[in-house]
This record gives sequence, structure tokens and C-alpha cells, in this order.
Amino acid sequence: MKTSLRYLSRHKEYTVINIIGLAVSIACCILIMFFVRGELSYDTFHSRSERLYRIWQREGLDGKIFENAFTSLPLADAMKSNFPEIENSSRIYSFRPIVKVGQNSFTDKVNVVDPSFFQMFDFPVIHGNAKNPLSLNNSVIITATTAKKYFGSDNPIGRTVEIQLGNDKVLFTVTGIVNEAPDASSIKFHLLISFANAPHLFKPAMFKDWFNIFPETYVLLKPDANPSFLQTKIPAMLKQQMGSDFTKEDYTLHLQAIKDIHLDTSLPTGNEPINDPKYVYILTVIGLLILIIACINFITLSIGSSANRALEVGVRKTLGAERSQLIFQFWGEAFLTVLFSVAIGLCLAGLLLKPFNTLLGRQFTFQFDLIFIVFSVLMIALIAIIAGIYPALILSGFNPIEILKGKLNAKGGGSWRLKGLVVGQFLASITMMIATIVIGLQVRYLQTKDLGYKKNQVVIVETNKSRKEGLRMAELYRSELIKHPQVVNASVSYYSFAETPWIHLGYTDENKEYKSLQFNAIDANFITLMGIKIINGRNFEQGNAADIAGSVLINEAYVKDFNLTDPVGKKLPGPFPQQIIGVVKDFNFESLHTRVQPLVMSVNADSLIRHAADWSFTSPPQPRISVLLKAENLSANINLLKQAWSIVAPGQEFDYKFLDDAVANQYQQEQRTNVIIQIASVLSIFISCMGLFGFATLSVVKRSKEIGIRKVMGANVSGIVRLLSIDFIKLVIIAAIIASPIAWWAMNRWLEDFTYHISIHWWVFILAGLAAMFIALATVSYNAIKAALVNPVKGLRSE
Repeated sequence: MKTSLRYLSRHKEYTVINIIGLAVSIACCILIMFFVRGELSYDTFHSRSERLYRIWQREGLDGKIFENAFTSLPLADAMKSNFPEIENSSRIYSFRPIVKVGQNSFTDKVNVVDPSFFQMFDFPVIHGNAKNPLSLNNSVIITATTAKKYFGSDNPIGRTVEIQLGNDKVLFTVTGIVNEAPDASSIKFHLLISFANAPHLFKPAMFKDWFNIFPETYVLLKPDANPSFLQTKIPAMLKQQMGSDFTKEDYTLHLQAIKDIHLDTSLPTGNEPINDPKYVYILTVIGLLILIIACINFITLSIGSSANRALEVGVRKTLGAERSQLIFQFWGEAFLTVLFSVAIGLCLAGLLLKPFNTLLGRQFTFQFDLIFIVFSVLMIALIAIIAGIYPALILSGFNPIEILKGKLNAKGGGSWRLKGLVVGQFLASITMMIATIVIGLQVRYLQTKDLGYKKNQVVIVETNKSRKEGLRMAELYRSELIKHPQVVNASVSYYSFAETPWIHLGYTDENKEYKSLQFNAIDANFITLMGIKIINGRNFEQGNAADIAGSVLINEAYVKDFNLTDPVGKKLPGPFPQQIIGVVKDFNFESLHTRVQPLVMSVNADSLIRHAADWSFTSPPQPRISVLLKAENLSANINLLKQAWSIVAPGQEFDYKFLDDAVANQYQQEQRTNVIIQIASVLSIFISCMGLFGFATLSVVKRSKEIGIRKVMGANVSGIVRLLSIDFIKLVIIAAIIASPIAWWAMNRWLEDFTYHISIHWWVFILAGLAAMFIALATVSYNAIKAALVNPVKGLRSE
């Protein structure tokens, strides 16, 4: 070990390059490990996570399949009462009502759950009734953060809050405090109330209806229960519960392990957003690539310095050193280098953890638990083995007689290995550079594509009230707003473009074919305010009784999907009595991941919804106000909106968002991935160039006699630089040629997730290749120019 330390301290430049490269890559791997571990450990904090399942449903009708993470209201009780394998069940219905505390009003996330919720999930009550937190119908459990927001430093237990449930305002007593749900939880909330309050939210018929869906339903299986066997028994239960309705549709229920929810994109989103597992794979691959590039640096420099180390090996073998001793020494050097690198990498990861959390919107912390220790030990061992494999196995195998005669003969030679490693480094770097360019272009396309409506200078204000009360409040607020010249226009609708999808309606037509469409209720100002183009017919007219009672607008997608010809003036297809008065140009009311769906818009929602056989929604259809502001002082304009709100809804929290921000948030994952790959590309190039710089230095030293002779023979500086650079540039070109089809395939697979996306043009590959060549040339040129300017006599004398 002393010999290894002596060698590392004697060759400082070689050692520093290796340690910095490895330290940076190790820091990246540690941060990525935090993310991957967090994603893979979702919901594992529940002590019964192995037995917790969410039920999801599949409906098949007329050849169309509809899958949903939400289920019917009667399902939870039916499952528990019919299957002895089920220990407990709970429904979770999530919504954002007005919560009034004294004279202050807030809009917060409330989950309506069954009292068994706390017997199934690990959300321990830290203050209050821990044994039966929801024992009373009017009990409310709040998180510690919510308690501080509502009551400050006062004791919240026993205090009352008023929650808007449908058309009713219900008083609740705080009976317990829980900590915030962990980041890695598929169940999040600010307040919890009992499902005994559900009659305030749902009509009595809904509690017996198996086709209208509202809550998520979870079950806790008994320890000896077999989920696969339970799955086979569900159809018989459905037939018994649904009677003749069971044969009307292909209706099935399925179990999904709670630990699978977060990364399962095969099902629609439930109460909480899910993540695409491909981003976990992408980050994992990025981390491994950066680490491999750093290891290649180590091996490359080992090969480059093999001539110098060969003499050492020859002398030591002549003096009686065994090959095993040399292997131990070389691997000892690798181990020490990795150990120093890990120490620095841990410090770097600690410094970068806060910006990393900000980038991903998470709260990762260092946890020096068994998993982290095992990960660190395996990483040290793996890197040491990979990085030390060449010097340990190849250099130690040099023939001492050949070496001392000046005939270096590493088994198999080192030239092809060296070139292959340099190509491998730049192949990885160029692939990431191409990915950076493509993802950046796609994100820019998502942000700048004409969506068919205006999104700038538009503010969305939530009423957070039931439809009847919310419409009244929204109209009063609009009347107050249009008095001010800073407000260009204001519109009332059930949904804005900040909430998607809108209401889903479905019915079976006269040909027994199931039809589905999206729906939104709007006023006469919505189309004009949002800049939506009418390509046929007219808009709604303010105060027109016929428009309010029975007129609709449809989009181009509706015309195409329903095979309509000249639809204006005709009745809306299906069971709906409304008349079509206009066709609007298609606009992307959902994200660009999906195609534009058939859409119907009317002024009166009830007149349309009551004729549909099926209807469902993700966000509640509460009236919202879209406000178009002049492009002036933003802060002053927001204050104006707040002042108008305080007149219409005194004491109620002003809940607003900017439409352009809400639309951008739909592509938050893509934006984060773009930033991460940009950083990864820079790091990979940086590490590659460090290795290239080190190897170029060694290469110049080895060719010092050749350079001296060429200068004596009349070679100029540019000729020497070209001589020393051309071999490296050839390797980068080879790497670019190999990287291009790999990156093209990977990026095309990624773009398939978007209905609307860019095409990958040829210039992307040329740009990445030229950038890599320029960076490599700049790296090599420093040593090449330095060597070319050295007095040739000095180079020849050193020989």
C-alpha cells in the first residue's frame, strides 16, 4: 500500500485527473441513486405494503375498452363483506373545497375516507385520538403543516373548522394531527374526514350505482390470502351485486399492488400523479454512462503510461517480484484512487443535493442506512475492479526480458484497446449530446406550438364552490372585473385550460356503437377571450335564451369522428336534443401527448349531461373565471384581481394561477429530463476531455524524439499540431458515426410518447459530431502546440 501511495503522489497530474473524473461521476451516481431509490420505494413505508392493493376497473363496450383507477361507491363494502380474504377496505375521495377557520377561508386538499383508513395505512396520529381518529362523523384529522397554517402555535385539538361539502357547510372538530404524507406516497392530503359525510357530496342513487365512479378503493388482504385466487372470485360477486346490469357491459375489477401504482403508466392517473418508469431508466443509464466514462479515463491513462510502467515491472520482476504482488499493487493503486474519489464524490453530492432537490421537486436526504452502505461498498469494489483491470492483469504480465531489451510486448498489444476506449468515451458523450439537442428542441416545440388558443396574460381564478353557488359568485366577480380598463375580458366556464381532461360523456347510438366525447360548459365570452377560431357558424350570443337552452359548439375532431357533413343547424348526434350552431378549429385542450378529442361546448351543462348514459370527470366541475389582462404592470394587475375578489368573496382565499404556467407544468417531466441530460452531457464531455488531455500529454512525451526530428527536418508548428491531433479526431469521427444511429433510435422511441412532436433532422447529428470534434481538438491542441514550440534539441537530448 505504501508503494501505491508513493506512485500516486509522484504522478500528481495522472492522479488528479483520475480522482476528479471519478469523483464527479460518483457524485452523479449518488444523486441519481437517491432519485431511483425514491421512485422504486414508493409506498413501501406502510408496514402492510405487501398486502395493500388498489382496485381498478375495466369496462368494455362495443369493442372499446375503458380503464380507470377510480371505482364505484358501493365497491369497498361489497368487497369486504363478500371475501374472507379481505381484512379491511377503504375508499379515498379527494377534492379541494373551501375550509373556513374563524374569519379566514382556505382552499385545501380534503380526502374523504372510511374510518378503517388508519387501520390499513401508516399515517400515525401524533396528537389526539390515536386509536380511532375518525370515530365521530364530524371528526377531522389535519396535518401538522395545515394545523400551523390554520391555528398558528395554538393547540388545534378540539378547534372547529367549516368545510364546504357540496351545497352544505358542515362544522368539524379537530380530533387528531398527523405528519405530512412522505414524498414517496401515492396518498396525500391536508385534511381527512369520514365517509359518513359522503351524502353531502353524492346523490343517494350513487351509493348503489356501479357504473358512476368517484373514489379510489383500497383493500388490505389477510396475511395468508392469495391475490390471484381472489381475482378469480370477483366476477361472481359482481354478478350477485349488479344483477341484470352485469351483462350489459364487459365489466371487470382487478387488483393492483400499492407499490406498483407510482410507476404504472398502463392505467390512468388516480388521486395522485404517477411517473413514467422510462425516466428512471434514463437517469440510471446516464449515471452508469458517466461512471463508465470515468473508468475508461483510468484505463486509458494506464495504457498511455504503460511504457513508463513497463520498465518498473521489468526491474521488479527481475528482482524477484511475483505477478500476484504486482497485481496487488496495481489494484491497490486503483482502490486508493477510488477511495479518495468516493470521499470527494460524497462531499460533492452533499453540496449538490439542494439544487438537485429543487430541480426534481423532491426532498431527498442522505440516509446512511444499510442500503446506502451496501451501494457505496459495491460501487467502490466495482469501480476499483473495472478501473484497475488493465494495469493489474496486463501490465503485470509483461515479459521482463523483453522489457529490459527495449522490446515492449504487452500481451495482445495496447493500441487497439486504447483507441476502442477513446471511441467508447466519445460515443457515450456524443449520444448524450444528440439526446440533449433533440429533447431541447421537443421541449421548445411544446412550449411554443400554437395550441389554438391564447395562454399569455390569462389568469385563472377558482371559485372552489358548488356549481350553483360558484356560478353566482363567478358572474358577480366578472361584473366587478370588467369595470377596470386593465381587464381586457373575463369569462366563466366549468373548466379552464389549466384543468384537463374535461368532463367525459358517453352513450350508445342507434347502431349499438359506444360513442364518447369531451364536454365543457362555457359562457358567450370564452371563445373570444381565448382566441379560438370559429371556422363555420357562429359563437354563443350573450343573453340569447335559445343558446342557453339548446345550442352547442363542436370542434373539427367531433365532425371527423362522427362523420358529419355541414353540421351547422343540425341536431347533435345521439340522445342530445341540442342544435349545433358552430364549429371551432381544433385546439389542444389537453397536453400534446394526446390527440385532440371530439369536443362539445354549451352554455347550460345540465341540459346536455342529463342525456348522457355515462359521465365522469377528474377535476370537479366547479365554475372558474378566465381573466385576460393587458400586458402592463403584472403585480398591480394581480392586486386588482385580489381587491375585486375581496369585494365578491370577503374572507375567502384568492386561489389563482397563470394559464401559461399551468400549461408548461404539463411538460414538467420533459423539462426536468432536458436539464438533467444537458448537465450529464457537459459532465461526460468534461470527464472525457480530462482523460483525453492526460492521454495527449503522455502521447506527446512518448513522441518527443519524433517531434524533435521533424522540427529539425523543417516541420512547422501547424504541421506538428496537425500530426498530433489527427489520430484523435479520427477516433471522434468514428464515435460520432456509431453514436448517430443509436441516438436516432433512442430519441425516436422517446418521441413516440407525444402525438405532436418534432422530426429528427440530419443536422442534429452533424452538430453534435462537430461539437465533439471541436472540444476534442481544443483539448489535444494545448499539448500539441506546447510540444511543437519546444526546442527540438531539448527533445532529442532527452532521448
